[in-house]
Amino acid sequence: MTTKLNKIPTNITVIPRKEIEKYPGHYNAISLLRDLNIPGLYFTGTDRGAASGDVSMSSRGGEVSNWSMKVMINGIEFNPGIGYIRSGRLAVHDIERIEITKTPSAIYGDQAIGGVINIITRTAKKSLEAKAGIAFGSMGGGNAYGVINGSSDKWEYYLDASVAREDSYQDEGYLNSDNIYSMVRYGLNDGGDITFHGSYKDSSGIYTQALTREQFEKDSSQNPNTGADYYNETEGRLGALVYRQRLGQHEFMGKMEFQSTNYQLYKGLYFEQEGWQAHPEMNMTFNHDIAGMANKLVVGGEYRYHDMTAKRYKASSFYDLQAIDQHFSREDISYAGYLQNELLITDALTMTVGLRYDYFDLEQSARIANSDSWDQKKGAFSPKIGLTYQLCDDVNLFAGLNSGIKSPVRLPMWFTNGELDPENLYAYEVGIRGNVSSWLDYNMAFFWQNVTDKFVRSGVDWTAEYENAGETTSKGLELGVHARLPHNFYGSTSFTYQKSEFDKFISRGVDYSGNKLTGVPDIMFAFKLGYRHRTFGDISLNPVYTGKRYFNYANTNEEEDFWVLNARYAKKIGGVELYITARNIFDKNAVGSGSGNPGNESLYPLPGFNTTLGLNVNF
Repeated sequence: MTTKLNKIPTNITVIPRKEIEKYPGHYNAISLLRDLNIPGLYFTGTDRGAASGDVSMSSRGGEVSNWSMKVMINGIEFNPGIGYIRSGRLAVHDIERIEITKTPSAIYGDQAIGGVINIITRTAKKSLEAKAGIAFGSMGGGNAYGVINGSSDKWEYYLDASVAREDSYQDEGYLNSDNIYSMVRYGLNDGGDITFHGSYKDSSGIYTQALTREQFEKDSSQNPNTGADYYNETEGRLGALVYRQRLGQHEFMGKMEFQSTNYQLYKGLYFEQEGWQAHPEMNMTFNHDIAGMANKLVVGGEYRYHDMTAKRYKASSFYDLQAIDQHFSREDISYAGYLQNELLITDALTMTVGLRYDYFDLEQSARIANSDSWDQKKGAFSPKIGLTYQLCDDVNLFAGLNSGIKSPVRLPMWFTNGELDPENLYAYEVGIRGNVSSWLDYNMAFFWQNVTDKFVRSGVDWTAEYENAGETTSKGLELGVHARLPHNFYGSTSFTYQKSEFDKFISRGVDYSGNKLTGVPDIMFAFKLGYRHRTFGDISLNPVYTGKRYFNYANTNEEEDFWVLNARYAKKIGGVELYITARNIFDKNAVGSGSGNPGNESLYPLPGFNTTLGLNVNF
């Protein structure tokens, strides 16, 4: 629902345009979010080591994965049916703001168990505005984009087209990506409009191979799969139609989203996956008073149909296929109903309650091996309740309980089975936020999250299937501060402490209870100090600290804490902006992500020192 920030009973983060403009040189929104160092959010290195590759993420000590959050552009979901979010699909370059929650939502459902990221593009004030940019990276290649944006009378439109041709930090890896996003809105009457959203993305490249610890220490930029082809191709399409209509004080919304994906990969074996998803949804927002108290109620429902076919072949390369050894299709049907109510008890005190019910009907049909056939039907309720209290102009208090579930279908297609129960997450938090005068804003929250039936891999082998692990707990503190300092200086800092453990987890006769979750750092800390001058330009330094992480359940494959230093400089002359960014200035040798046991590790390096030089032009 549309509401004021100080009425939201969770530590929501809103990144405004002025802050986004301090971080030039990003091809997609995920790489931008990684550099923004948002409290409670963790982003790994990219999977190819290329600047624009896919990134795994974690919120408040949760699982580090590509399936953990719902990501949207202008309210339209960009997670496909299996939930995997590809960074290249979020290549938009005229952003008004980004809204981020790190807790489940009654409205947004099971793909949002780790929170929601909503990227809102800018609405132009003229009938035609445009911008374009080009950038080159020291690792090889670069990217370019063009945007046209306008509004006139009843029409509003946005078109963003971009390309990336980038080499990875490790030898021989690369990424080629093309992306288009469009939006057209037409005002039907004074209170109604209809909006079309469209997106197309295709990419190809070579994944670099993971390193053992010995290989990593010897040369983290090497690629052991020299002579082998880890080539992949991905294609994705999205179309959505949204109708909104005000009915007096109330508002109706109807939406139809459609996505299709096609993915092929050679990685010792050849994999092929095709899928499509249809997602109609509608809700009604009622604005009415209860005993003199302002009240807003959203009631809605949605239906999802997801169909997928997967094949696996023995092969010697991407183009040399041999016998097929796995072939199945999966049908995922889900229904959901939800309501959320915001009651302004007083001008200062607001209570928000919500409830959602999800029902999943999953069926997988084998074409070769009977063991690949299974079906399951599950349903679950997810309640929420929260309070906010405006203590004074500078202090806003909030507390809440949010809950959510994650369907087994939101897992890698090769590693699921019919015995899984949905994950259930209960997230508790209490916090404070506000503004001190006009120069400082802050937010702080204590959080405690409990997950039952946690999805984990049953072994270190890459073919191991997922199982339900029992219980995990993540608890900690997040803090963010932004300051507008005297004499054209500005600064910010973010800090997160999180303790994420398996409470109950026994797999293959081994008890991992009490061990840390894999890939989650215990501490994240960053600060930024910048100076902006009309003549000299804008320069900033950004040290980032990442705490200790463990990459296996036994906690024997570990990576120590480390610092990296990033810097940026930008100079605007009229509508032209020239910029240069430098990342990992001291060339710190660190692991971006990893898995496996000692002696059989799979480690992917964080890119060493690299720079980007670019130019943006506004017309």
